[in-house]
Amino acid sequence: MSNPIPVSVAAVLGRVTTVDVPCRDCGALVPRPLRLPGRPEGWRAHVRCPVHAAAAGVDPVSARTASVRERDRAAWADTVRAFDAVAGYEHARIDELGSATTARVCTALVDSHIAAAPDSAHRGGVALIGPTGIGKTRTLFAVVNALAPGRRTLVGSEDTVLAADVPPWELTSAITARITGIEVLGIDDVGVSMRRPDERMLAWKALADSVARAPHPVTVVLTTNLQGWSALTDWVGAQAASRLSGWMPLAAPGFTDHRTGKIHEQWRRDLLGAQRSKEQHR
Repeated sequence: MSNPIPVSVAAVLGRVTTVDVPCRDCGALVPRPLRLPGRPEGWRAHVRCPVHAAAAGVDPVSARTASVRERDRAAWADTVRAFDAVAGYEHARIDELGSATTARVCTALVDSHIAAAPDSAHRGGVALIGPTGIGKTRTLFAVVNALAPGRRTLVGSEDTVLAADVPPWELTSAITARITGIEVLGIDDVGVSMRRPDERMLAWKALADSVARAPHPVTVVLTTNLQGWSALTDWVGAQAASRLSGWMPLAAPGFTDHRTGKIHEQWRRDLLGAQRSKEQHR
């Protein structure tokens, strides 16, 4: 038997190169995309024609949706690995977080975004604070991994998101263009940008304004070594902090450096003291 010959079916599938594959049940040739990222090996053995797909109870629309969803997950995992190839952030999950309190905050954050109407102005977020090594970036990816597939997502360092490659006079327009349409935004290591303070605050104001104006749900997760909204306000500026703090609670993944096992004693005392104070005021 000769190999299937790729044919063009632009009228049906747009300009996609396809190949005719025999139906597993009757042998009728069925056009399928020749190249489809993330498709598993051996996929040809499972192709059915429309008649036999219907007889087997396969809903073509649902099957295509599931296929797209799996490709979205594969593409997102590649993006996360590119962020840090050795950290395993693509496997980060909320149910594995060390802090039960932070896990509850993150779960509520994800659930509220999923429940929000697509055309609502829902805003959610969390600012993950604490010393280096306690799992802030992994927590960021645990949240974003839960939301990212199927949603427009941007994750990067502070300078990446704030367009460090753009001159000051183009900052507002560049950041507006970068954030427009984004539904899930992750900003790692806030507090290390190399921009001048006035430029940095201008950039943060443009980001906060863009998020506030979005005609769809937006969730923002950031990590920082800066301790609390007072320090964050000094960094991002009062205007940006006023917007962001309204829907971004502070949370800490813990007080143990996962790389060394060292406990940050002062941070532990501060964190537990803050939790006790919060409970007493309930």
